[in-house]
Amino acid sequence: MKTKNNEKKSLRKTISYLFFFTILIFSSCKNDIDTPIDCGCNSSITTIVSGLEGTIIYKEQTQSNNYYTNKYWITYTDSNCSNCVLHMIVCNDDFVNNSITNLLNTQEKASIKFTGELRETCENPVDLADIAYKRITLTKIELK
Repeated sequence: MKTKNNEKKSLRKTISYLFFFTILIFSSCKNDIDTPIDCGCNSSITTIVSGLEGTIIYKEQTQSNNYYTNKYWITYTDSNCSNCVLHMIVCNDDFVNNSITNLLNTQEKASIKFTGELRETCENPVDLADIAYKRITLTKIELK
């Protein structure tokens, strides 16, 4: 009888140690889901967009916001979902033509039609679920 009780206690003790070490190992692993492994302008293409209409701005650095500043940003709002917004930070700034840059010198934003390759951003700000941020390599852009 004592042997069975000792075996049960020993088994419980072993299971407790295994459980403790399993929790210790998994809790010490760093899981950084905010930074994708494959990200930025030279990363893998996730989506190709074609013939979308949106607006382009040049985002300058401010004291309160330094997220991908001094870059061109294209914003696309889905016509079927007014809350669904895709912000795309342009990778190839030199692709933005003179007519667009001249227009942005006189006004805050310009309406465009564009095509390009989307990639993941390396930093993702905390925002609403319907708002996404991507990097884009433009293949075509024109004023609307």
